[in-house]
Amino acid sequence: MKRLLPILVVFLAVFSCREPASVEVFVPAPGPYTFTVDMQDSTAVYDFDLYTRIDAADVPVQMQLVLRWTSPSDSVYRESVYMPLDGRDVYVPYRSGVQPYECGLWELTVAVPSAPEGLRGMGLVTRKTVLSTGSD
Repeated sequence: MKRLLPILVVFLAVFSCREPASVEVFVPAPGPYTFTVDMQDSTAVYDFDLYTRIDAADVPVQMQLVLRWTSPSDSVYRESVYMPLDGRDVYVPYRSGVQPYECGLWELTVAVPSAPEGLRGMGLVTRKTVLSTGSD
C-alpha cells in the first residue's frame, strides 16, 4: 500500500494539470460586458456560446447585441447580432470553428443597446479544439 500511494499522487498530479475543455465567464449587469478570450494556441479552433438570464414577466422575442472584438495588436472588429430569447434562461451558439489570424489574448466587449428589464448579465462559453497534426 505504501508503494501505491506515491504512484497515485503522481497520477493525480499529471491529470489535474490538464487545460479545461471549456471556459465559462459570466459578467453581471449592467453592461457593457467585457471578456478576455484566450486564443493563444495556433493549433486550435474555438467555439463560442452566449448566455444570459432575464428576470422579468415580459421577455422580448430577441435582443440586439453589439460585439466588439479587439485583437492582441489592438485591431478592432465590430458586428451586431440578435440573440433570440425563448424564455428567461437563454443559451445560444455564437460562433464555431474560429481560427484567429492573430494568436493571443483577445478582448470581447458585448453591449446591449436596449437591455430588457431584468437582464442579469451576459455570459460567454469558450471551447477549444486542438486540430490534429497528422503525425499520429
